[in-house]
Amino acid sequence: MNARLPGHDEITLTAPQGRCLCNDRQHRTLGTLAEVIVTFGQLGVPGTPRDAFWPECWGRSYPMCSTCWETTRQIAAKARPHLVIKDLTQ
Repeated sequence: MNARLPGHDEITLTAPQGRCLCNDRQHRTLGTLAEVIVTFGQLGVPGTPRDAFWPECWGRSYPMCSTCWETTRQIAAKARPHLVIKDLTQ
């Protein structure tokens, strides 16, 4: 988990600490390791269903393999054109 949560229209990537399985159910069953921890900021405006994107994920972190992260990134970038991704994995 990050010390500081991402802000509005931000996603933060951090490196997994130790061995961490991907959050996807099928990938977890297959033993697919996570390559990043994805923490979601507030993607949109609360209380506005048309503008609030994945509000259930805001402030939460998910371990993801590269395939899941790339799919997530593409969907989020399409929905939130001003999305900022902070890569803190290095």
